[in-house]
Amino acid sequence: MAIVDGHGRVLGRWNLVDVLLGIFFLVLIPLAYGAYLLFREPTPTLTRVEPAELTIGPNMRFKVRGENLRPYLRVSLDNHQGKTFLYADSTEAQIDVPDVPPGTYDVVLYDQSQERHRLPKALTIRPSAMPEAKLVAIGTFGNLRAEQIAGLKPGLVIDGVGVVEAVGTPVPQTTRVFVRPGTVEIPVPNAQMVPARLRMACFVRSNVGQPECVGGGLSVQPTTLLFLDTPNGRMAFQIDQVLGPRELEPVRITVRFSGEPGVVSQIRVGDRDLGDVRNELSATGTVDAIGRADQSTRDVRMTVQAQRDTTGWTYAMTPLRLGSAFTLRTPKYEVRGQVIELSPEYSPPVQ
Repeated sequence: MAIVDGHGRVLGRWNLVDVLLGIFFLVLIPLAYGAYLLFREPTPTLTRVEPAELTIGPNMRFKVRGENLRPYLRVSLDNHQGKTFLYADSTEAQIDVPDVPPGTYDVVLYDQSQERHRLPKALTIRPSAMPEAKLVAIGTFGNLRAEQIAGLKPGLVIDGVGVVEAVGTPVPQTTRVFVRPGTVEIPVPNAQMVPARLRMACFVRSNVGQPECVGGGLSVQPTTLLFLDTPNGRMAFQIDQVLGPRELEPVRITVRFSGEPGVVSQIRVGDRDLGDVRNELSATGTVDAIGRADQSTRDVRMTVQAQRDTTGWTYAMTPLRLGSAFTLRTPKYEVRGQVIELSPEYSPPVQ
């Protein structure tokens, strides 16, 4: 019997072309698999974090060790993305830590599309050596929908931040943008904002030797814009004024204002000191009566909302005592004077 018959069949059963193709594919499969193993991009993994603990503060950085690391990867602490991914080589990179509160976090490795590896509870950020603090931030919730405005009420708890103590009347939306050396106000059409007083927790950190309070991931100070996850959705809160945690108390003062007669004569009973803040909930003062007056000088009795601290009264973050300077700012005028009477007399706060 012929091995290949007249029809090209091997042993009378297989076509020669089919046999050659079969041999080709049998050889091609291991070659293709070998090429895949040789040229494929291996999966990046993490092995450890150095150091495993950091103390809260500015410029926090840690190092990740791993395998098959690449420059375009990124690292997050839970849902907080690292500021940088400073690639050293395929086994090492350094991560600058964003402003996150103290806690223990998963260290998560991502590429452009998805999570690649995770080290559970691999990094702990310890609190500052200084104790946790509380502040009162007066500001505005902005860019609100109607249902968000309806849900803003005293007692609203914002997890990880604090509680809303008071809510004002909705007003047209503006955003104050910091432009050295001051701020500019940008109106936002077809939007509203709501004044609010927020008692919030914060932690103290040293920023280039200057202690500052951090809450909601950012330094708590006027013009700071926080994005807070509330029961009504993610909302923007811009701070207008920051006060200490102690309750406000009415303090009666007499201020001797002096200046151009045309300006001093503008002072009227009921005038309200706005300070640098245009917020109906801000700590403020009101003109109660006008006493001795001449062309360029006027003694004015006022009630201001002040706080006790360890050394005296504080009004709008400024010491308030006999002889201290006082500026009365209204939408119409601004006059400067000196405190000549103050009641009640200061006594240290009860601890």
